[in-house]
Amino acid sequence: MKYLALCSLGLEKILSNELKKMNYKIDKANDGMIEFSGGEFDYYNLNLNLRTAERVFIKLGEFNAFTFDDLYDGIISLHLSSFFPKNGKIIIDKVRTSRSALYNQSVIQSVVKKAIVEKLKKEYKINSYKEENGEYKIRVYIKNNKVTLALDTSGEGLHKRGYRKLVSEAPLRETIAASMILKAGWKRKHVLIDPFCGSGTIPIEAAMYGLNIAPGLYRNFVFETWFNFDKSKFGKYKKNAIENIKYTDLKIFGFDKEYKMIEIAKENASNFNLDKYIEFERKNMESVTLDFEEGYIITNPPYGDRLNDKKHAEKIYEQMRYLRKKYPKFKYSIVTSHEKFEEFFGSKSDKKKKVVNGKQVLYIYEYNK
Repeated sequence: MKYLALCSLGLEKILSNELKKMNYKIDKANDGMIEFSGGEFDYYNLNLNLRTAERVFIKLGEFNAFTFDDLYDGIISLHLSSFFPKNGKIIIDKVRTSRSALYNQSVIQSVVKKAIVEKLKKEYKINSYKEENGEYKIRVYIKNNKVTLALDTSGEGLHKRGYRKLVSEAPLRETIAASMILKAGWKRKHVLIDPFCGSGTIPIEAAMYGLNIAPGLYRNFVFETWFNFDKSKFGKYKKNAIENIKYTDLKIFGFDKEYKMIEIAKENASNFNLDKYIEFERKNMESVTLDFEEGYIITNPPYGDRLNDKKHAEKIYEQMRYLRKKYPKFKYSIVTSHEKFEEFFGSKSDKKKKVVNGKQVLYIYEYNK
């Protein structure tokens, strides 16, 4: 079975590495999409364990289409009854087109839905298709006139782990926080400090990684509504994930100057019983005086996307030079939307990674020495 895993643009290598560690061979990796092969029910395990993926899809088929007749015929040529029941709710969730003859999204949605229903009626030998049970969300990608049909196994985006009931004004997406931690190379034996922890996303993701807690362990997935959902098999994957948790002491610290943010961070961490593994404290950056010679500072300082806020953010970046003086041997991973962060921080990064998340463009700056 062919799978597609989505991630934010720029994070393909990190997600590919995750998949390789799970013993998958990557077929393609570009444009925020990783294609690979796997077993029939591997999507149970993928949704449970991937930290940096946004969604996991089953690839239903691929074919060329230059006209709507081609599109219809291409879908009719696919075998679909192994993926859909005779009464599932079929939703054409999204259409993405680029450099193709077909570009009218609403018409594409209509043709795809009609073709799927007609094919299922034919395969099941039924006269009418009643959409009653389960939710089957389909995405249609058309690039250079090649159509890819994909079935969403995740439901809500995988960044929604379930612990973040309360958020700050500009919360960092959980999958990007996890990507920063993996990319930086942090391990549970090292100290991790987040001096701008906000609602606690980076420290919480670090604790989950450090304890080997599967990110999808405490949430639901759309595949649980499907006709072929195997509760027993999924239960075994969850049991295995629980048995793989490694309870150990961690040195993770989250600071924020806002008392409200620290309270939110503590509340979020307590949702997964992680509060005893993370020390949250109300402190501004210059008051952080932890006595560690080496470690990691992984943080998401204020962006300042609005003009007035931008000057305030730039002042904070200048003040962050304090951290470099206080912790000269630490490794740093800093995410911001500011392209010129290095100028204000006072040193050029060893690595700069551009990440596109929807309409938001972010940069991850890494300092390794």
